[in-house]
Amino acid sequence: MEKISLYYFNLGKPTLGRGENLKLFFVDAGLEHDYIRFNRETEWPEMREEIIKDGYYAGSAPYIKMGNKIIGRTVPTMRYISTKLGNKYHGSTDEESYLLDVVSDVTNDWFESIKKLYLGSEEEKKRHVEITYPDFLVYHLLDDDQCLQRLDEYPNLKAFAKAFEERPNIKEYLISLK
Repeated sequence: MEKISLYYFNLGKPTLGRGENLKLFFVDAGLEHDYIRFNRETEWPEMREEIIKDGYYAGSAPYIKMGNKIIGRTVPTMRYISTKLGNKYHGSTDEESYLLDVVSDVTNDWFESIKKLYLGSEEEKKRHVEITYPDFLVYHLLDDDQCLQRLDEYPNLKAFAKAFEERPNIKEYLISLK
């Protein structure tokens, strides 16, 4: 397989964002690749124009270059590379492949929802003032994944968790667990 160059934003920590999904995939598959990180504000606008001119109509990151091809979008790129690897990461039956597609679509939907509601702008957060039932699911997911103590870099998500924990009945319950 041709050498891969993976392009994605430099988000601070190397494991943040959708580019890391591809990085982990390439590492596991033992694929030779470069991981090129760039500044979203200063470098990306010009890079985006260039890749669109080069035929990558989606113009989004992450994307990869293989020879003269530009391929993008996280999950389609994973499917493409998996096919190139002889379907190594595909399901062994049509039903299993279907379930893998379901999981990848659900994770994408989850990411988009969380990004808007919990990591988004102040304006987006204002739309989400009253507690809703998904808030319980998100809080528990963060707790199960032991992320509650690691939210310093995500002020909106940290504020959400703090507000959730300060709800009178929740606060009383959490204290009773100690």
